[in-house]
This record gives sequence, C-alpha cells and structure tokens, in this order.
Amino acid sequence: MRAKTAITTFDATSGAIILVFGLFLFSIQDIIIKHFSSHYSVLQIVFARGLIALGLFMIFFRVTRERITLKSKRPKIMLARGLLGFLSYTSYYLAVAAMPLAEVVSITFTMPLFVTAMSALILREKVGIRRWSAVVVGFAGVLIILSPSGEFNSLAVVFAFIAAITYASQTILTRFLGDHDHPLSIAFNAILIFTVASGILSLLLLSGLIAVTSDHPSLAFFGREWVMPTDIDFVLMLLIGGIAAVGFYCLSKAYCSSEASAIAPFEFTYILWAVVFGYLFWNEVPGPTTIVGISILVSSSLYIWYRERRIERSETALVPVQAADLAQQDTY
Repeated sequence: MRAKTAITTFDATSGAIILVFGLFLFSIQDIIIKHFSSHYSVLQIVFARGLIALGLFMIFFRVTRERITLKSKRPKIMLARGLLGFLSYTSYYLAVAAMPLAEVVSITFTMPLFVTAMSALILREKVGIRRWSAVVVGFAGVLIILSPSGEFNSLAVVFAFIAAITYASQTILTRFLGDHDHPLSIAFNAILIFTVASGILSLLLLSGLIAVTSDHPSLAFFGREWVMPTDIDFVLMLLIGGIAAVGFYCLSKAYCSSEASAIAPFEFTYILWAVVFGYLFWNEVPGPTTIVGISILVSSSLYIWYRERRIERSETALVPVQAADLAQQDTY
C-alpha cells in the first residue's frame, strides 16, 4: 500500500496554479539563457544567477522576518536533490544551446516516463502492462520527434535525456523532503548547491584540471571563459536571478503541497511556451512529424497519470471497506 498524504482538492488546485506560474517564469529564463549561450559560459550564468537569487532570499527573510530553518532535516537527501538538480538544469541549458527549444523541452519532458520506469526497476513498485506500454509508446514519440532531423546521435540529445532522468529523480526526492523541510528552505538550498557546484567547476576549468575545447555549441557553452557582461546583459542576469528565486520556490511549493501525480500533467504547459517562444524569438516552427511526436509523448504521459490516479482512488476506496470489515469482525 502506498503512503498517503492528506491533501485537499484546494491544495491540488493551488499546487497546479503555482506550478504553471513557475514553469512560465522558467520558460522566460530559457529565452535569456539561449541568448547568452553564444557569448557566456553556462557556469558563469548559473553562478551569477545563484548569487543574485541567494541575495534576494536573504533580503526576503530579513524584511519579512520569516522564522524558517534553512538547515535541512534530511541533509543527505537535500544534497542529492541539489546535485541532481544542478546536473539536470545544466544539461538542459547545454542542450538548448544546440537544438530548437521545442525539441529540447519535449525530450526533457519524458520525465514522467522515466519516473514510471524507475518506480518499477528501482523502487520495485508494481507497474502493469498498460503503463509499461505507455512508456514504450512515449519513447516512440521521442524517436519520431528526432528522426526527421537526424539528430538522434547528437550530443545535445544526450544532454536533453540526462536532464530528463535527473529531473525525474529530483522530483521524487522533493516529495521525500516535503514533510520535513519548508519549501523556501528547499528552494534556498537548491540554489546554494547550484552556486557552489558551478563555482567549483569553474575553478577546475580555470586551473586547467578540466579542459573542454570544442566547436560543438553545447561543449563551447560549458568550456567558455568568463567575460564581463554588458550593461543590458547584466540586467538580464539580474532578471534570471529573480526568476530562479521565485521559480524554484514555486516548484518546491507545488510538489510539497500537492501529490506529484495530481499536478504532473500541468508540466506539459512548458512545451506550449517552448513552441510559442521558439517561434517568436528564433522563428523555430515545429514540423508535422515533430507535432505528431509531441502529441504521442504527451498522450502517453497523460495516460500514465490517468492510471496512477485511478489506482490511487481504488486504494483510497479500500481503506474504509477494510476498516468496516475489521469493525464487523470485532462484533463477533
């Protein structure tokens, strides 16, 4: 029997709204980072964004006088979640530097498929043939998205899949932290780990212990030296710092206050924003096969969500029946 958390319909609705808002903010951030990808290092961007976001958090705590313990009650899980998140977002940005935004987002949002697969293979949860079939169909949709452009072997595709796997793992760990740490604490620690990790990697690159020299857009984005931003780019870095602070809080709050299976379908609004912004800013128009692949991917993931919700309702319905049976047994 799965562990249940008492979450009301209002909580689930609020969680979905908060999640959609946070994803919209991150879609705006994607535009800025894709613009930065040909001039700056991804590590410089993540580090600068993190410092700005941490500063905004400290100002918020001081002004509101929030009494929140920033030290996690589960530090190992918090550290693992932060490192997975750093790997996920960094890999995602590296993929964005070399591929159309809609394609990267579509591959990244195979996340529900990976969650289902990991639940069966790692957590040993029972996953029926219907959900396994949905996983296979979803990955077939990804192949349809990629095959026309011949990018299946592209390094950027690998980065996008790494982002999906680590994002799925991070989402699961967020749920473990929800009953122990405040969403603000989770968001703050995530950004802190992002900042420290990007700083350490940058020092390793600067010292020559790590060397990345390539003309590939993704690798160039990673190995590029830090440069002083222009005035307008400095303002944009301030903006993505603010987006990170608010966005990470929204995602943490959504998954801490609502069941993941109840709000996960709303993650797909991110694909909509990617298609719209990709067209508006880079004239990226998804082809017919890309649209078909996205439709198959979204449909399979929504079917998995539907099956999850149906199973959860069935398990919930069994509880009062079992209680009634026990009560009846006590009368004899």
